[in-house]
Amino acid sequence: MTPLPVAIVGLGPIGVEIARALAARSDVRLAAAVDLDPALDGKPLAERVPGAPDGVKISPRLADAIGGGAVRALALATSSRFEHVTRDLEIAIDAGVHVASTCEELAAPAIDPARWAALDERARRAGVTVIGTGVNPGFVMDRLVLQLAGACVRVERVTVERVVDAAKRRGPLRKKVGEGLTQAEFAVGVAERRLGHVGLRESAHLIARGLGWTLDGYEETIAPALGSDGRCLGIRQRGLGSVEREVRISLALDMFVGAPEPHDRVILDGDPPLDVLIAGGTQGDRGTVGTMVNALVRLPRAPRGLITVADVFC
Repeated sequence: MTPLPVAIVGLGPIGVEIARALAARSDVRLAAAVDLDPALDGKPLAERVPGAPDGVKISPRLADAIGGGAVRALALATSSRFEHVTRDLEIAIDAGVHVASTCEELAAPAIDPARWAALDERARRAGVTVIGTGVNPGFVMDRLVLQLAGACVRVERVTVERVVDAAKRRGPLRKKVGEGLTQAEFAVGVAERRLGHVGLRESAHLIARGLGWTLDGYEETIAPALGSDGRCLGIRQRGLGSVEREVRISLALDMFVGAPEPHDRVILDGDPPLDVLIAGGTQGDRGTVGTMVNALVRLPRAPRGLITVADVFC
C-alpha cells in the first residue's frame, strides 16, 4: 500500500506528538508541515519531530504547503474553536485534501449548524472528508458511549463522568482550567471563553446523533474547584441534554489539580443496563494523538463531507 501523504498543521505540544506518531508509521508519510511561528519558517521539520523525513520544511502558509497535489490529508491541530479553523478547512477542501482536526467544536454541528452545512456541501462537492476528533470530544464522553450502547436493546438515559488530575497534564491544559486564579479572575476567564473545557455540548450532540435522538435543550455550567487557600485548582463542568423536554444525557467533567481517583465512567440506563468504569481514566494527550492518527488513515475510504465519529466509527 502506498503511504498516505499527510501535512501536519500546528506544531504545538499536541501537533508535535501527532507528527511523531505519524512519522513512526509505515502507512503514512509526512509530506508537509505548517506553523505560523516566524521562528520556524523554513526550518526542517526533523528539528521539531525526530524521525520526520529529510527535506520537509516548515511553512507559514497552508495553501503553499499543500498545493500541487503532494498532500492528500491534513492533521490540523491549531484551535478548539470552529470559527478559527474555518479558513484552513476551506483551503484544504478546495485543494482536494482530507482533514482530521483536534478542533473540539468541529466534532459535531452544535455551535454553527449553518456554517457546518455549508462546509459539508463544499466538502461533498470536492470529494473530500473532514472530521473533528480527539479524546474528548471524539471518544470518552461520546464515541465510547455509542459503542457500549451497541450492546443494549434500548437506552433510556446516558450518564458520563470524567475525572482528571490536571497536575499530571501539560501546562497549557492547567492554564485552560484556571489553575492558580482567584475566583474573580476565574469568572472573567469563563465569561471571555478563555477557561473551561470545550466540547461537552458537542459530546451531547454526538450521543444524540448516534442514538437517533433529537436534542431539544442543552444547558451547561462551569464552576471552579477551589483549594484550601480559596484559589482555583481547576474546573467542575456539567452538561445536560434534553430530549422531549426530559434530561436524557448528563455529562460531568471534573478537571483540577489533585482531583482524587481519576476515572472515566459510562452509565447506561436501558435494557440491559451498563455501568463501565475505566480506572485511572483515558490519558488525554496520548488519547488525542491516537484518535487523530486512527482517523487520518481512514479518511480516504470514509464517507465524503463533514462527518462525525458517530458516523464513521460507531
